[in-house]
Order: sequence, then C-alpha cells, then structure tokens
Amino acid sequence: MMIFAAGRNRQVYITKKRMKNIVMRMNEDGSLRISCPFRTTQAEIASFILQKQDWIEKTEKSVTKKQEKTACGTDRKTCMWLGREYQVRIEQAGKSWLSFEGDTAVFHLKTISDEEITRVFYRAAGKQLAAFLNELREEWDRKTCDVNYLRHPVIKLKYMTSRWGSCTPLKNSISISLRLIHFPPVCLEYVLLHEYAHLLVPNHSKAFYDIVRKYMPEWKTYSDMLK
Repeated sequence: MMIFAAGRNRQVYITKKRMKNIVMRMNEDGSLRISCPFRTTQAEIASFILQKQDWIEKTEKSVTKKQEKTACGTDRKTCMWLGREYQVRIEQAGKSWLSFEGDTAVFHLKTISDEEITRVFYRAAGKQLAAFLNELREEWDRKTCDVNYLRHPVIKLKYMTSRWGSCTPLKNSISISLRLIHFPPVCLEYVLLHEYAHLLVPNHSKAFYDIVRKYMPEWKTYSDMLK
C-alpha cells in the first residue's frame, strides 16, 4: 500500500494480527509499518496514518538525526567511529580492510560498493567492540553476577537496528549492537550495564533503574546520546 503523508509518498507495510488497536512504526527509509486488527480496512488504515502526520514528520526528523550519528561511510564522505567524525577515503586494494590516518578513515577495498563498505566497517567494529567488552565485562560479572551467585552471561555482538542491546535472562545471554561503534565508549558501558541489570530485574521497574543508577548515576546522559 502507498500513501502520501507528511510531504511525500510512503510505502506502508501492513501486518494484521489479534489486537485491539492500530500501531504504527517508521522504518529508516521513511516507510511505515502498521500492525492492526484482522478486520481493519485499508480506508481505516489510511485515515489513521493521515491523522498521525505530525508524528510522522517528527519521527522522520529523529530518524534522520540518528542516521547522521551512525554514518558508516557509504556516502563516501564521512563515517562515525567512537563518537568522532572521520573523513572517508577509498582505495582499491587486493583485500578489504579499514585503517585510520589522523582524521581520515581509509577503506581499502577489493570491490568498491556500498555493501563492501558496510561489511568492512562493521567487521572492524566487531573487533574493536569485542576488545572493549572483554575489559568491561569483568567489572559487571563481579558486581552483578558474582555477588548474586549468577553464572556469567554469554555476550554476543550483532548488527541490530531497533535496539542497542538485549538480554534473555532464561538463556543467560546478552546481545550488543555493533552500531554502538558510532558512539563514545561510555555509551557501550551504559548499554552493557543496562543489560546486566536485566539479569537481576527483567523489566524496567523502579528496582531495575535503582540498579542502573547505583552503578552509573549519570546513565540518563548516555541514554540520551543514543536517541
């Protein structure tokens, strides 16, 4: 389904399920995802979307701002690495890898394409974040797991677009987004603490935030940086 809303045509992806209300989300390309009750008509969906044009416009600005914060070099101009903006230089090479020279990120590419730039960038990000995590986790293993007689969690790095981290207490597993490479290291520290706290409190209740605040009183500052 296509609709003209908040100044441009937008693709609308519709999922019908057992629910009472219509819920709308925006994808990074500005398209919309609608979840709605089974009997909802396209006319009702269109009416709902048009009533939410202010929300669409505000959310799109937020998405654009987030994209600027998470540039990975595919525009051939800049990329963000650990909270710092680097100019991008691309060089043809026998194998693909990423290096940094002063204020420049040099993409040595076997094949020059957006897909290869993204792959090389996040492969390097994985190595950098893994090194940070190996250092950071010792503190949280001790403070949250050891004192509560919990097993140390398995921590995985993966590319996630809708969240910065996740925790599955029943599986004793934590996932961290590779996209944290775009932000200052303290943001990784905050997300890691956030997920460790979920091993103790699986929801976002006061008890959960009491744990986060105890170990990182300024957590809100770092949370806001990720928005």
